[in-house]
Amino acid sequence: NEMRHSYLNVMDDAYKSDLSDEEGGDEEGGNGGNDDDESTTGSEGEGLLDDSEGVQRSNSSEINRKYSNSSSIPLEFDQSSHSKQSVYTNLAICAVMLNLTFVSWGILQERMLTRRYPRHSGEYFTYSYALVFTNRFWTLIMSGLLLIYLKPRTSRTTVIYEYSFPSISNMLSSWCQYEALRYVSFPAVTLFKSFKLAPVMLMGKLLGNQSYPQYDYVVAIFIGIGIAMFMSSTDELTFDFDVYGEESSAKWTGVMLLLFFLFFDSFTSQWQSKMFKQHRDLSMIELMFATSAFSTVLSLITLVHDGKLWPAFDFVMRHTEIQFHFFVFSICSTIGQLFIFYTIKNFGAVVFAIIMTTRVLISIAISVFLYEHKITSTGFFGLVVVVAAVCYRIKRKAEGKQLIKWKGMGEKSEKEIELVQEWHEHIDT
Repeated sequence: NEMRHSYLNVMDDAYKSDLSDEEGGDEEGGNGGNDDDESTTGSEGEGLLDDSEGVQRSNSSEINRKYSNSSSIPLEFDQSSHSKQSVYTNLAICAVMLNLTFVSWGILQERMLTRRYPRHSGEYFTYSYALVFTNRFWTLIMSGLLLIYLKPRTSRTTVIYEYSFPSISNMLSSWCQYEALRYVSFPAVTLFKSFKLAPVMLMGKLLGNQSYPQYDYVVAIFIGIGIAMFMSSTDELTFDFDVYGEESSAKWTGVMLLLFFLFFDSFTSQWQSKMFKQHRDLSMIELMFATSAFSTVLSLITLVHDGKLWPAFDFVMRHTEIQFHFFVFSICSTIGQLFIFYTIKNFGAVVFAIIMTTRVLISIAISVFLYEHKITSTGFFGLVVVVAAVCYRIKRKAEGKQLIKWKGMGEKSEKEIELVQEWHEHIDT
């Protein structure tokens, strides 16, 4: 237990120092650097480490090698100490599980919020906040078990009210996303999330005074153009003014909800990043637990206050099919978040972004097949523009990096990507 506790302290210290290094990387990126997420080796990052933390960080690779094969540390996998086959096997498992969990999660989300129970002749499930509560409740259980098992150190500098801000914004972002499905198609909602880059950069400027490379701005513009092409053709979203167009106004309601979703979600990631920079003793697991605890309580209070708790519970009890959907939906969300943490921590944000880009394409393809959405040639071209822009950004972020390592290829890099930002850029729950 003492070694496990020491190991987790090392993980957190290295993570915090990498967050500090990234501030230097952001400034370099804003002046024409290669990567907004790359950390630097300048004095800024080094100055943020005290002597004891420097000793812990220097010993982290030794501890990783010693315990990389131990089942007691399940969230850490040191590529440099494993064979090529072992590394690719772990990566394949991550790719399969991320796609399986989040593609299934998306299919079930569309089924529960846009189709009748029972099929064709029944009623719609209109209690989207119940989904928010369910997801947060299962995340609370998962993070609580991780706290008990991994025993990370407890932060002594955070104030409890600080967790409430990302909790509320996270709840609102999920609710906006679910409600948007009432007005626009699931493929449009899924593709629209690719535009997260723009509000994340805006919030980074406002809350953290961060800088970003020029190509990120160009990518954001092209993603916006591609989404506009996709939604204007596939979802028949018109950009003209029609005071009598009820359907047109409903589509724009969906767009407005998606914009609010992006706003709240980007605030969540940037506020959590700010907490990590201010509180060096804060662990990712503790943040997950505290945020989900706030969200669970607040979403339950909202359901009770709006009088939706009993109607939602009654609906679920009357329809056995949605009971199974609720269970699988929550399990997929919980397991998927674990694999997000594991993949980013051990393979980096670039590899994770590649996996999640394929997930977007698979989700859209399956949704089109199952629910008969029609994609026009203009919409398909818009989809290609968005995917091309995302792939270009991934390519730029990958420049000069060895994405996958195995034993015999050299020492493990100390540079890690900011976990919270990548988490929220690709997570939907």
